[in-house]
Amino acid sequence: MGLPKGYKTNIKTNLGKIGVDRRQEILDGISSKGTFLPRQVLEEDMDLSVVEFVSSDDGLSITTDGKKIPVIFLTIQRWTEFSKTWQHSDKYKDIELPFITIVRKPDIQQGQNQAGLWNIPGNNTYTYYKVPTNDGIRQGIDLYKVPQPTSVDITYEVRLFSNKMKDLNRYNRKFQRAFQSKQCYISVNGHPMPLHLENISDESNIDDFENRKFYVQLFELKLLGYILDEEDFEIVPTLNRTMVVSEILDVKKPSNIIFDPKLINGIATFRFVFKPKSDLQFTFIAENNLNFTGLTSVENITRIVISINGVGIFDGLVIVTPMVINTNDSVLIRVYKNINKTGMFILNGTG
Repeated sequence: MGLPKGYKTNIKTNLGKIGVDRRQEILDGISSKGTFLPRQVLEEDMDLSVVEFVSSDDGLSITTDGKKIPVIFLTIQRWTEFSKTWQHSDKYKDIELPFITIVRKPDIQQGQNQAGLWNIPGNNTYTYYKVPTNDGIRQGIDLYKVPQPTSVDITYEVRLFSNKMKDLNRYNRKFQRAFQSKQCYISVNGHPMPLHLENISDESNIDDFENRKFYVQLFELKLLGYILDEEDFEIVPTLNRTMVVSEILDVKKPSNIIFDPKLINGIATFRFVFKPKSDLQFTFIAENNLNFTGLTSVENITRIVISINGVGIFDGLVIVTPMVINTNDSVLIRVYKNINKTGMFILNGTG
């Protein structure tokens, strides 16, 4: 028994990821097939993605009489030639209908991708990713930095040439459904960008009874994209070790600093509290071998510097590389905070 006419067999049941999983999927797509830096986006990348969207089965392609309608991408100069000579393109001095053309307007405008907001002046770069490094002796971090993308609006003219009204109706319906929410998103090198349907108009020559009769429907699309040039990317090595030399005159613990070390069943929890107007540095002698891997409960402290036997091993607020402390090591803790506020933090590790 055959299926009823119009019976659909390719219904999609997988709706894809949503929420946090979808955001992570977008980030993974931006940096896939490359380094820790995002993939660059140039004008030709946006052109290619628009052509792929118009040509793809999941995008705006249609078939007629079991045959997929071909898509032709043209520059504005080639379109001028093509529009004048298209009827003499094949061996019969007539091109086969239907077909679709895409013409990109050359006047790229300032973009609206950032909802009318402007970039921060100065062409600064901003940290995108922190990559641990190791030269065999020292461990550090490289900062991968990128500039703010430059927003651009690019207009594309999509035309359907056909001598059948049913093709015109089906293609118009395809556009109306794709843009029923005003915009749809395309992926340009993994970067999601909105595509707007700006206008639908008719360029048919059916009133010219001397020439061949055909329909031409124009769909004007605007891509709210941005340019991200990999030549503007930066990789900045950071200091992997800070040398701090201090002369210890009195190693007695000040009364306005609370030092609460705990080592229970191999779990080390060292709590430090610096009261208002307290000294900003504190030294203690390690009584055990320790391996600190985490720094938590940081309050009112903007920077922590740790030195062992006069050699700096940590500077910041996040432990990337474990800190190894041996028995009888002299450990110096220096904090940066508001002198009138209480600051605290906890070192977590094993012993």
